[in-house]
Amino acid sequence: MEIAGNVSPSNMAGDVRIESIDLLHGGVPGAIASWVVEGPSGWVLIESGPASTGQTLDEGLAKLGIDPASLSAVLLTHIHLDHAGGAWRFAEREVPVYVHPIGRPHLVDPTKLERSARRIFGDRFDGLWGPMRACSEDMVRSVAGGESVEAGGLHFVAVETPGHAMHHHAWHLQGSPSIFTGDAAAMRVPGTDWITIPMPPPEFDLEAWERTMDLLEAGPWSRFYLTHGGVVEDIAKHLGQLRASLMMQVDWILRHGTDSGAAQSYRAWLREQSNAWGVSDALFAAHVSTGLLEMNLAGVSRWGGRQPDMPSQPSSGA
Repeated sequence: MEIAGNVSPSNMAGDVRIESIDLLHGGVPGAIASWVVEGPSGWVLIESGPASTGQTLDEGLAKLGIDPASLSAVLLTHIHLDHAGGAWRFAEREVPVYVHPIGRPHLVDPTKLERSARRIFGDRFDGLWGPMRACSEDMVRSVAGGESVEAGGLHFVAVETPGHAMHHHAWHLQGSPSIFTGDAAAMRVPGTDWITIPMPPPEFDLEAWERTMDLLEAGPWSRFYLTHGGVVEDIAKHLGQLRASLMMQVDWILRHGTDSGAAQSYRAWLREQSNAWGVSDALFAAHVSTGLLEMNLAGVSRWGGRQPDMPSQPSSGA
């Protein structure tokens, strides 16, 4: 549970202190968080968040007594703007930024990334994500799956976790039960156990995500630190719900298609699902946006069109 001032109470992973900073994106509590981990020789930040929440992040760091320029490293799970749009703010402070090799070129030159995002978000882009700037090439470090980053006297292992995005890593704090899952374990509505699932085009891949869930279930960790939704202690229950919901949503979208009115129907169907988890109207409205609905419709439809045994344009109501 977040407390006033947007910094959560401490979580302890062995002798390591882990803090959550709620970035209050769009004024919504629990929408996006950054995590900071204190090691023997410094602090490590996981997820920069978007540039639009940079001041909130800096204020949260200050409340913990952390000078942003003193961070040992920034670890990014992937380069989507809610996770990495503000990475340049730390690269400019000469804090090294670690990211999947596929994502690195887009931080060094974000032209294509920004152009693509502006096509999607239009006039909403600047308010949602803030400015995009290039990261200095020498401050962005590629990390392949299975490789380790040493920072702050700690070791973090990059865990290849595609499905949501092919350039996705979860970060396992070596020697601890803790793994920072980005979007690989989806998102949870704060204060509930109800999961929302981001399935963006063009990279959503159901089979890859199923393999990622198998890996997350079998790995040497027992606690998920979500970028959207806090700490998950019962990972088997969480992954079980994620598997079931993912299959149900993919099936619904492939059967109903993406014609006019699909987003409204999809929203109504999801609202029915959320009722069983005690999600209030206000929470549902805050965490199930039109953008999420349209993204999922497009992502699943595009994925379905690549499958030889599935129609490229699913008919409505089939």
